[in-house]
Amino acid sequence: MTKRWQTIGHMLAFAVMGLFAAPTFSQQQAPLIPDSSIASLQTQLIEADQSASSARKKLAIKRLIREAQQLVEQNADAANRFVVLGVLFESQKQLLSLEDSAENRAAMLEICRALAAAPDEYAATRLDADLLLTQAELARQGADARARADALGPLVERYRDTDVEKKVIRIAMLMALELGDSRQIENLREVIAQRFAGDLEMIQFQREKLAEQVFGAPFIGSFEDAKGNRVRFPMDFFGSTTAVFFWSKDNGGLEHVKELATAWNAKRDDARGRLALVSINLDNLPDAGESILREFGVDWPALRLPSGRDNPIYQTYAMRDPTIITVSPTGYAALFLSGGNSDTNGYERWLSSALAREWTQPQFTGQLQSLFIGEFFVLDPTGEFDVTTPPEIKASTSAAPGQQEKLTRTAADVPEDKLRAIQACFIASPARYRAPLDQVRAGYEQAEALCSQAIKDYPSAPNLWIVRNRRIVALMGLWKLDTDNRYLDRAATEAQALIDTSHPAGVDALARFCLARKAMHAVDADPVTIINSLGQWPAAEHAPGPALAAAALLALEAGDRRLHEQYRRDFIDTHVNDPMLWTVSAFLLDRYHRYWLYHPPFVAGWTYGRREGHFLAIGTPEDAQRKLELELKTVEGNTVRIPDDSQGKWTIINFVPSAQTAMHISRYGSFINDRPFKDVNLIGAVLNEDAQALKAALAAKTKPDEFPTLLVPDATRTGLVQKLGILDEDARPNLVILRPDGSIAAMLSGLTMSSQHGDVLQNVIEWHDELAVDALLAKGDLEEAKRLAFAFAPLPEPAAADRKPKAQKPIAIPHLRSRAKVYMAMENWPAALADAEEAYLQINSRAGWMSMRTQELNEIESLKADILSRMKPTQPAP
Repeated sequence: MTKRWQTIGHMLAFAVMGLFAAPTFSQQQAPLIPDSSIASLQTQLIEADQSASSARKKLAIKRLIREAQQLVEQNADAANRFVVLGVLFESQKQLLSLEDSAENRAAMLEICRALAAAPDEYAATRLDADLLLTQAELARQGADARARADALGPLVERYRDTDVEKKVIRIAMLMALELGDSRQIENLREVIAQRFAGDLEMIQFQREKLAEQVFGAPFIGSFEDAKGNRVRFPMDFFGSTTAVFFWSKDNGGLEHVKELATAWNAKRDDARGRLALVSINLDNLPDAGESILREFGVDWPALRLPSGRDNPIYQTYAMRDPTIITVSPTGYAALFLSGGNSDTNGYERWLSSALAREWTQPQFTGQLQSLFIGEFFVLDPTGEFDVTTPPEIKASTSAAPGQQEKLTRTAADVPEDKLRAIQACFIASPARYRAPLDQVRAGYEQAEALCSQAIKDYPSAPNLWIVRNRRIVALMGLWKLDTDNRYLDRAATEAQALIDTSHPAGVDALARFCLARKAMHAVDADPVTIINSLGQWPAAEHAPGPALAAAALLALEAGDRRLHEQYRRDFIDTHVNDPMLWTVSAFLLDRYHRYWLYHPPFVAGWTYGRREGHFLAIGTPEDAQRKLELELKTVEGNTVRIPDDSQGKWTIINFVPSAQTAMHISRYGSFINDRPFKDVNLIGAVLNEDAQALKAALAAKTKPDEFPTLLVPDATRTGLVQKLGILDEDARPNLVILRPDGSIAAMLSGLTMSSQHGDVLQNVIEWHDELAVDALLAKGDLEEAKRLAFAFAPLPEPAAADRKPKAQKPIAIPHLRSRAKVYMAMENWPAALADAEEAYLQINSRAGWMSMRTQELNEIESLKADILSRMKPTQPAP
C-alpha cells in the first residue's frame, strides 16, 4: 500500500472544473434514513478500527461496506444519504490500506464520485473525497505544476460559504507553497483578506506559513480597562492611528515604558486627534499597570489582558514583547509574518515618523472622524439649514429635493433661533476635515451645552428630536476625540429618549446608529447581528439610505470587511445619488480612501509608494452610476452646461482653487491631441466666482491655453464639493472624468491626485476604449471592432525606400490588448500573440518595478495562454 493512499491529509488538494459540474441526486421529499441506522454504521466503523488483527478488521470492514452500500441503494433519494456515503468512504479507505488492489481503488473512486455530488450542507463530509478524486484526475491527465496550481482556485470557490471554507483555503495555501506558485499564494492571501481578515485562526496561520512578509489585518478585540469599562477595537479608536503597546515588568519592560512615556510627552500636543497610545500590560496587575503609567506622566488607557502571553490576542498580534502594534485609523494593524514588531528602540524617532505618515495627517483623520461621528446625519450638503425640512426629514423620504413635506411648526416647538444656534456649532464638509481640533471640540461642547439647555427648557416640544439628534452627534464627537465611553453612554441615553418619544418616521436612524454602537460594547455582543438589525429592512424593498450607511460604517468599526462590502454595495446601488448622503457616497467611492481602508500602516523602501501610486492611477472606473449636471460661467458671464454643451465627447474637468493652479492641466493636452478621434474636452474650473481675477490671470499668459478656464458658482453652497468628494479644494487640483452622456467615470480627489503615479486620466479613458472593442466583439460586429482597434493601435507605416522608417509612438496596453483580441476574432493567431506578448512585457516590467504581481499580469498571462492553445503547429509564434 503506497503512502499516497494512506493519508488523505497529505494528498494533493486540487480541483478540476469537470468534477465541480457533477450532477446532483434528486432532492425530493424522500424519507430520511433513520438516525439509528446511521449511528449503527458509525459504531461498526469504530469497532472495526479497534479489531485485534488485520484479518478481523478486513472482515468487519467488508461487512460494513456491504451494509452501507445496501442502505444507500435502498434510500437513493434520501437527503441524508451523504452521511452514509461518508461512512462508506472512510470504510473503503481503511480497506484500501489493508488490501491495495485495482478493484478497491476503483471502488474508492466510485464512492468519491457519488460523495462529491453532495450539497454544501455536507461539505465537511465530501471534502476528503473531493481531494482524492481530484488527485486521481490530475494524475490521469499528467498535469504539471502550473495546472495543479490553477486547480486551487476552483477548489476554494467550490467551498465558499461552507463550514469548511477556512480549512480548504489553508489546504490550498499549503499546496501553493509546496508548488512555489507565487501567483496562487497572492490570490489566496487576497481571499483571506476579503473573507477572513479578522479571523484569529487565519491570521495565525499566515504568520506561521508566510515568513518575512508584512500584511494587514484588523485589530479586533474587546477589553476591559483599569476602571472596568468595556473598550472595543477597532470601534473606539476608529478615525485616529492607535499604537497598542504590549509590555511586561520583566524583559526590561519598565525601562521601555519610561522611554516611550518621555517621547510621548514631548509629542503629546502634535499627536492629539491623530495618534493615540494604548497600554496592554501582560502581568495581570490589579490595575492593568495604570499606576505605573501615571507615575511616568502619561494618561494612556490601560487595558487588561487576561492570561497575559497565553491570551489569543497576544499570540495572534504581538507574539513578543515589549512591542508596538500600529493600528491605522481604519482599524488595520501592520503584522510582520515572521513575528511581532520588535523595533522598540528610538521611541522619539518612531513617534516623529508616525506623525509624518499619510495615515496620521489631520485632513485624512478629520474626514474619517466626521463621518463616523455621524455628522452627515445632521448636515445638509445642498444648502442652508431649514428648520421645517432638516436633513433627517430630507434623508428619510424618496421625494425629490425641494418637494419634501415640511414640518408644521407650533408654538410649543423649540424656537427657530435656538435650533439655528445649535446647528451653527457644526462645521460643514469639506472645511470640517481640515478644521483645527480645538475648534471642532469647542463646537461639540457648545452644541452639547445648548442642546442640554433646550431639552430642559422645552421637554415636550414636538420637534425636540431635532435637538436630541444634534446632542447625540456632539456627544459622539467628544467620545471619538477623547476615547471616553462616558460620552457614548450619554449619547445612547439621549438616543433611547428620542426613540421612546414621538418623532417623524425615519428620523431616528442616527439614534439607532448610536444604540447599535452601545450594544456592540457588551461582553457577549454579536456585531454581525447588531449591524444586520440596522441594515436589513424587511418592510421595504431596500433599506433607507441612512440605515444602510450606518450599517456599512459600523461594519468597518467591527473590523468586518466582508459585511462592510456587502452594505457598501447595497448603499451604492440604491442611494449613491441621495443628496443628504453625498458625503458618505464620496467617501465610499474615493480612491484614496479605498486604498487605505484595508492597507496596513506600514511603508518601507521604494515599492510601497509605487504600489499606492499604481492603485490610484488604474483605469478601472468607479463602481457607481452617478451623473453630473453642472453649470459653469465664462469670464464674460456666459453659461456652459455639462453635459449639454459637451458635444457628445468625454469631458475632463479640473477643479482648482485659483486661476493660477488651472495651468496644471496643460500637460494633459498631448494625450488628448494624440487620440485618433477628437473626443475629449478639457476644462479648467476655478472654485470661485472672481471673474476679474481669472481674466487677469488668463491675460498674463504668454501662450494661450488650448482649453477653456471657467468659473464654478456656488460650489460649496450648492453641494458640488460634497457630491464629488472634492478634498483639498483650497490647495490641490481635483478632477472628474465624465463620459459623453455626463455619467461619472471617475472622480479623483486632491488626495488621490497627490499620490497617483502615471496618467490616471489616460488610463481611465483607454480602459473604456478597450471596453468598447470588447462590446463590439461580443455582439459579433468584427468590422466596427477592427475600425476602433486599429485606430487606437495603428500598424506601422511601410518604410519608404529613400528614408528611414518613421518612429511609431508607443501603443498603450489597453489598445494592444484590444488589437490582440481583434486578431483572435480574425484567427490571426501569430499577430494576436505578438500584441499580447508586447502587452505582457510592459505589464510584467511594471509589476517588477513595484515588486508586486498585479491582477493585470494574471489577465495578460491568461490571454497569452488562450492564444497559444488555439494556434496551429503551422503558425509559429513570431
